[in-house]
Amino acid sequence: MHKRIFWSFLSLLLGVAASAGAVAALPGPAQFDAVREAAAQSQEKCFTEIYRDTNAYAQCIRNLARAHASQPTEQLGVFYFGFVGALSYMRVSQAGVAPLAAEFLKNFRKLQAATGLSDAQLCASVPGNCDIRIGQTLAMERAPAPAPARSLRPVCQAGVCRMEGQ
Repeated sequence: MHKRIFWSFLSLLLGVAASAGAVAALPGPAQFDAVREAAAQSQEKCFTEIYRDTNAYAQCIRNLARAHASQPTEQLGVFYFGFVGALSYMRVSQAGVAPLAAEFLKNFRKLQAATGLSDAQLCASVPGNCDIRIGQTLAMERAPAPAPARSLRPVCQAGVCRMEGQ
């Protein structure tokens, strides 16, 4: 009797999931590969910019994401690597990367929800320690958002120059 109830319940669940499209939405190897390849492309094209110019890094990531606007899975890989790169430089207190990490975190989370990839699957698309990275990601989400980067301009008086925020 219990087996029949179990199998009836399982059949009902599978039928509901299939009719709702949940089974088709499960991420597969091709989807993971697309995310991984887009992340690798982002690393290759943009990561060298971050230590010299965080604005150039951010613009490079945004441009790649825009180029993949019709491909949400690839766009997820771009924004995820943008986040990972910024997170990496947050560890060494690189100026201006915290707001970028927050921006890319928000962007990749929206796309992640649409693709169905778990944090562990997404993390595996970029080499590194996933236990630490996922922990840092969750901590960032719980923390207040960082203040946006201020615009700086040089101010010179009597031959002495300094950068001031606007």
